[in-house]
Amino acid sequence: MKQDIRDLFKVKEASGKQLPDNHRQEFYDKLQTSKPKLKSKLQSSFLLKVAAIVILFLAFTLVMYNTNEKVSNQIVDESPIEIQIDAIEKQYLASIDEEWQNFISITSDDTLVKRYKDKLVDLDSDYKEISQQFKADNNNIIVIEALVDNLKTRLQLLKDIQEHIKLLNQKNGHYETISI
Repeated sequence: MKQDIRDLFKVKEASGKQLPDNHRQEFYDKLQTSKPKLKSKLQSSFLLKVAAIVILFLAFTLVMYNTNEKVSNQIVDESPIEIQIDAIEKQYLASIDEEWQNFISITSDDTLVKRYKDKLVDLDSDYKEISQQFKADNNNIIVIEALVDNLKTRLQLLKDIQEHIKLLNQKNGHYETISI
């Protein structure tokens, strides 16, 4: 059964068929429709997500860098002595304010309140001056002691006022007589 392939094409039956003129175009169209479309591995939504993550990361990094720089500058600016002085000052000022409020609530003598208020204002102005000196030279022990002494003096003044009022109230109680 061996045949030569060339002999097959010589036969008129096979060679008599003609291909239509638009055969090539039809073949190409069918090839295009049957070919599966390749999906892009990098879709636009994926690229947008990656871009958003990168932008958020850069923004977060920038914010953290600025925050760390500000915190490190603040830590360097304040010395341990300044931190201790601030803590002492806050404690004394809270005590002074508490004692002053107690004094105002107990007394009814306006001249006494005015006299002690004037003394406290003078001590406060002195304290502000000493505080300016402390800012100029925060390692000077004499200035630090003057700050603390001023606060102590104000607090002691208020405690003395309280004692004075208590004594006045006790004296007024002894002279009162109850009659029925």
